[in-house]
Amino acid sequence: MDDRILHLRKTIDKIDQQIIRLLKDRMIAAKKVGELKKELQIPIEDRSREREILQRLAEYAGNSITDEQLIRIFKAVFKSSKQVQK
Repeated sequence: MDDRILHLRKTIDKIDQQIIRLLKDRMIAAKKVGELKKELQIPIEDRSREREILQRLAEYAGNSITDEQLIRIFKAVFKSSKQVQK
């Protein structure tokens, strides 16, 4: 295998580890939000908040990630977040 590919794969592996760490942190925060929502009797699902997040992230991502990719990725994140909030 070409050394350049191996180097890039190692970079991707390191990024994947960072993503996992951040997703774990996000799920911990989402669980705490869910506990507060239950206490305050607020519905778990908040579509306007999801749209707000997607819009902010699309602006941040610029042209590096398509809107379709961003939506697909974060819909999965939102679904997982709602699951831990229950």
